[in-house]
Amino acid sequence: MSDNSFQVATVDNRPFFESALRYGVQHGLITSEKITAIENEAPKGMVQIAEAFGSKYLRPEIDMAQKRIVNLVSLYLKQTTQSDLALAAKMIADNTFLTLSRGGSGLLKALFAMPEYALLGREEKGRVEDFLDIWSRKDGDADYLNVLAQRQANAIEIAAAYWFGDQLDVSRSSLQEQDADAGSVIRTAMLLRILGKSDETLVNQVEFAKLVDAVRKKGKISKKSKDTLDTIPGDYQAIAERISQEIQAHDLPKILNTALPLDTVVFELKDRYFIRDYEMEDTSEYDALVSKEWTKLTKGKTDVYALLTLFFCIAAGGTPKTVITEANARTLVKKIRKDGFHPDLAIDFINSAAPHEKQESLLEEWADFVQEADTYLLDDWDNTFSGALRFLDKHCDIEKSKK
Repeated sequence: MSDNSFQVATVDNRPFFESALRYGVQHGLITSEKITAIENEAPKGMVQIAEAFGSKYLRPEIDMAQKRIVNLVSLYLKQTTQSDLALAAKMIADNTFLTLSRGGSGLLKALFAMPEYALLGREEKGRVEDFLDIWSRKDGDADYLNVLAQRQANAIEIAAAYWFGDQLDVSRSSLQEQDADAGSVIRTAMLLRILGKSDETLVNQVEFAKLVDAVRKKGKISKKSKDTLDTIPGDYQAIAERISQEIQAHDLPKILNTALPLDTVVFELKDRYFIRDYEMEDTSEYDALVSKEWTKLTKGKTDVYALLTLFFCIAAGGTPKTVITEANARTLVKKIRKDGFHPDLAIDFINSAAPHEKQESLLEEWADFVQEADTYLLDDWDNTFSGALRFLDKHCDIEKSKK
């Protein structure tokens, strides 16, 4: 086995500034006069930094300032020269130490200004001073490079979202007002392209449900529709392709799976897309589209009294109705006292038939009703049913008998 079969890697853990300085001295690029100049400048910069982040009169702050200024210079040299020691040594020779330090500070300020998240609203940032305080203490540039790449990607995604928003006929100001997620805007535009509907837009949840329902009824996506990257600017094609692949791998299988209820599909996918007018005052149209059984029994009613009446009828083992007469209510109470009250039947109905986004609040309303109901509905001392009827009249839609 030859001596060259093994190679020993030497890890240089010194700050890049120190490595570049040593290289420059060894190769005659940096003179003794330059080193003297650095020795005179560095303390001034350290005092300024210590005062900016703490106190120039405390030894620990001065020691930390020394670390900070070397880190800033190292960051600037390494990023500007792409880790080329010869170029870095020449920069040290041609520039003052404080200039190099300000260069590192400038890189961190630029990093701070980049978007931390791919959101189109106004980003709530902290103070740049706090950012510099943390980042000037970091050794090496690994964290810097990771965050820089992420924030550059965010900036591209945001720019792409504005372009796609324009294709959806949504203004930049509207996207900003709604604090839209950049990815959701791009995903919406790409879905419409994949479905061959790039000239359309999605106004609200009902239209999203109708779009999904139409695709499910058709049962397939045409091959022509899948050619979606044409006319997209080159800078945005990579992110458009990535999101397109996500749609085809994650979303389309759910959309085309008719074994999944339409409401389930819409509920699981809607937050991934940009849907305007998300909160609809009248949800009856949506309910009718996604849940036939729910609409059939609720008759399109959405008020809590009508729905609690329906749940009460189901739990009592009666005919499901959203309004009952006093006579019906009395009969159901009698039935409950004979056969028992079964709240779980109503819970099962809510879980199986109610639109997903309403289920949590409906279950809470029903739980509150049941907690109080036993006291009145199962009270054998209430021979005239007056207490039970007063309770039901308070919580349900009871049609009073005409006198």
